[in-house]
Amino acid sequence: MVIDEKYIRFKTARSSGPGGQRVNKRATKVQAQIKIEALPFSEEEKKRIREKLSNRIDQDDELLVESEEERFQERNKERVIEKLNELIKGALHKDPPRIPTRKRNSVKEREVRHNHLRYQKKKSRREGKSSDIEEE
Repeated sequence: MVIDEKYIRFKTARSSGPGGQRVNKRATKVQAQIKIEALPFSEEEKKRIREKLSNRIDQDDELLVESEEERFQERNKERVIEKLNELIKGALHKDPPRIPTRKRNSVKEREVRHNHLRYQKKKSRREGKSSDIEEE
């Protein structure tokens, strides 16, 4: 699902990093804030977003994302929107339940044989006799 830009509030600031001669003249860093409560999701989905992205949500229930990787504000804005969509998509993704596997019968039989051999070995040590252990 793609988040509509009407829910996102953008702020710009001066970016660190490359820029050459215009490094201190342009506000290329883009910060995006989005109110979780305003998102068009069910309450259960909003709760899931709050739990999964708790380290990115502030006290005002706003999800914060920023980008300063590019030298142009427009590209950083696109990057922020991509990041927001990826974060929300990841937070809403549910892993399928794990289905436990069963042991094959051949494996069970091998374990029983192995345990029986160990039992015979230890039994022979208790009795102090030489062992007549059948090994495979």
